[in-house]
Amino acid sequence: MHKVLQRLRSSDAGLSLLEVLVAMMIFAVVSLGVLQTLTTVLSVTRDNRARVVAANLASQEIDLARDAGDVFTLGDSTYTKTLNGDVFTVTRSTAWIDSTNTAASCGTGGGTLQYKRINIAVAWPNMRAGTEPVRFDSLLAPNDRINDPGLGTILVSVTGGSGEGSAGVRVTANPASPANGAQNLSVAPPATDAQGCSYILKVAPGNYNVTVSRTGYITDAGQSTAPTKLTQVVAGTASSVSFNFDEAATFRVNYVSDPTPDSNEVWIPKDLPTSFSSSRGVHLSTASNRNLTLNINLFPWSSGYVGYAGNYAAKPEDTTSTAPYCESPNPASWLEADVAGVIYRSPESLAVAATPGGSVDMTVPMGLVEVNGLDNRTLRATAVAPVAGSGDPGCTTDYALNFDRLNSAVTHIALPYGTWKLERKSGGSWVLLGAGSVAAPIVGGTATVPGFVTVDPRVAP
Repeated sequence: MHKVLQRLRSSDAGLSLLEVLVAMMIFAVVSLGVLQTLTTVLSVTRDNRARVVAANLASQEIDLARDAGDVFTLGDSTYTKTLNGDVFTVTRSTAWIDSTNTAASCGTGGGTLQYKRINIAVAWPNMRAGTEPVRFDSLLAPNDRINDPGLGTILVSVTGGSGEGSAGVRVTANPASPANGAQNLSVAPPATDAQGCSYILKVAPGNYNVTVSRTGYITDAGQSTAPTKLTQVVAGTASSVSFNFDEAATFRVNYVSDPTPDSNEVWIPKDLPTSFSSSRGVHLSTASNRNLTLNINLFPWSSGYVGYAGNYAAKPEDTTSTAPYCESPNPASWLEADVAGVIYRSPESLAVAATPGGSVDMTVPMGLVEVNGLDNRTLRATAVAPVAGSGDPGCTTDYALNFDRLNSAVTHIALPYGTWKLERKSGGSWVLLGAGSVAAPIVGGTATVPGFVTVDPRVAP
């Protein structure tokens, strides 16, 4: 650059094209550095301005929380507010701290309630990378003493299928039998708040039946009527009662999906149970009829369910355990089979989820067994040990399924996957079906000996 300026002063020849390009490149590099600096300064300034606004919002929210007339009414909440062109999200999180200095949902855990921890977090769009939302914390104690040395507290927690609290659930507590000193409450407990919590304060020591109820709700065990749990209240302490209780989801179950038979030509057992497996375990529904479709209300676990026809129970992981199991209804439990170079495997089963109060279709496949000459006969199918080498994972919980009296139109019966002994009623006793009464099943399975059949879920890929 210095030489370029010297030449300008010493000559009237001007600049060459190369010198102009070099000068422009130097100017561009310097300009980019200045522009980057200005951009960074503007970004930091904007972020600092937004952070000051967020701090004011958090401070305001803390003041509002401290001004609350009843600390029990303070729960989790989230709202947005637009200031200076930015949309700020204000989130309030609360938790009771008990005498053991631990925080838990609704204060449950065994210790007496001491105070409530309030956390305010304020975030906004376009926050600088690596920065955190503005956070303020505070501790609030009730205006009045909530723990009485001669009385106790009942903490009720109600959780929905998403893991969040179920709000608006009615709570009652009545003396159990024996009452052991329990007394009727003078004031009805409040319904659960936004966190699914209800607090019953200053309760006489004794045994209480705590009940939750709300129309259309169901427990994780499938109980639609008001569930009740027994709790013992001890003077000077708090007892905890928790429920999984949410609005029921309807699963429209369709049996025998492949192939889809004429409903007049196939019957399913009149006492067929259906197993619904979720990440929380297996729920067995005994609701049944002889139709190929059935609506079943279930607890709306967000992870969903996989449906199996029959009484499914997973095999214990402990190989020394003697606990009964029944894995045959689960297609995924069947071993791959190589028959003359063709690999047979079970189709994949996917979980199906429904929202609280919603409904969803679910397919629960079964095997079809063709039957002949059983008009006006009553049938029974009993789960038995599998044939060696069949790939059936087995079922040690022997159970029987019963069919209504067949008519001439019935040409197929539907059965859960597994190995079955088929019998017909004859003169007050059960008799094995003869060889001519059972033909090859349509979906999987092979009739091995008269009266026995393996209903196999594996299909050719």
